[in-house]
Amino acid sequence: MGDQATRERPRVLVIPPSYFPTDTLHGGGERYAREYSRALAELTPTTLGFFDNEPRTEYDGSLQVRTFAVRHFRPGPSFPLTLETVRALKDFDVIHVMVFPMPLTDVLILFARLRGQRVVLTDVGGGAPCLSTYLQRISRRLDLTRAAHGLAHLSEYASSFFTDWPQPYQILYGGADLGGFAVSPTPPEGYALFVGRLLPHKGVRQLIDALPAELPLRIVGRAGDAAYLESLHSAARGKNVRFIMDADESELRRQYAGANVVLQPSLPSIPGVPDKAELLGLVTLEGMASGRPVIVTKYASMPELVVDGVTGYTVEPYNADELRDRVQLLLSDPGLAISMGASARAHVEANFTWGATAARGLSFYTSGKLARASGAWGKIRKPPDDSRIKG
Repeated sequence: MGDQATRERPRVLVIPPSYFPTDTLHGGGERYAREYSRALAELTPTTLGFFDNEPRTEYDGSLQVRTFAVRHFRPGPSFPLTLETVRALKDFDVIHVMVFPMPLTDVLILFARLRGQRVVLTDVGGGAPCLSTYLQRISRRLDLTRAAHGLAHLSEYASSFFTDWPQPYQILYGGADLGGFAVSPTPPEGYALFVGRLLPHKGVRQLIDALPAELPLRIVGRAGDAAYLESLHSAARGKNVRFIMDADESELRRQYAGANVVLQPSLPSIPGVPDKAELLGLVTLEGMASGRPVIVTKYASMPELVVDGVTGYTVEPYNADELRDRVQLLLSDPGLAISMGASARAHVEANFTWGATAARGLSFYTSGKLARASGAWGKIRKPPDDSRIKG
């Protein structure tokens, strides 16, 4: 990676899950990439990269936001980089891609191998057909993504999908904006709060069904499916449920501040079968950062974030009675909600800030483990414990 200064402060390019500015999806993965890049830019030169017909550069504080040129947007197994973009990409020491497999990922890995750059992959869910997906049908050893130098996982749960991959890995986790999601000086207003996209796996319908008619519930989110939204409104008729479908960041923070408890009752798509729907619960972190206890299901990454009985509660998926009892407890006892919320805020301050997340990432980039991973392409094995870095 060049001289000592470059090794300590590598030039990092972060590619978000939706890397075309015209993409309409702006979910948790996109938010994660932006917040992580902002925090990383305070530690080392960092660029958040997009692709469009015309190149441009702007800044978000210390973070460079750069759009690289492509020739066209036609889908296919390869990615249409221009010669100008190929040349521009050589300026980075580390390329951190937050979605794979993708045609872009394949191209970046191949160029990085030729140039001596390092590629780190983070799985936020998703992906698309590409050369890697075709080659791995022949043999898993031919999967180009296995030629990346390291994996940066969102949680221990997320790492469980890659136990047979040869690369070293780092658990990044995530954070919350401690200034933006601040503890309210006023007491909670007596309602339970759900925040998230309104999709079946988020457990919103089961939540509405579980709670008694008089219990105040606010639902902040955007519909992912019109028919499902209608089913939610139908289930909420005659109950004290308020839907807030157009909340901006300020309104979201107001809702967190007024809640007694924040809920993330997500459900597995198929009970007992791991899936990638909740690789990291950002809503849980934001709720705790706001000084509010949280209730989450014992599913995917979320139990890793909550200290049960201290910063909130973990409940079994599909257990309506347990969910209802925990919500009623925190609504009926504001003092308990405040004390647990204080513990929740302290838990986030100690473990889940974006600064700490970025520091874990930078430590991984500069650890030397990535340089020793260059011979890992094609191997299918579980690496020994001393080849991994855990956050």
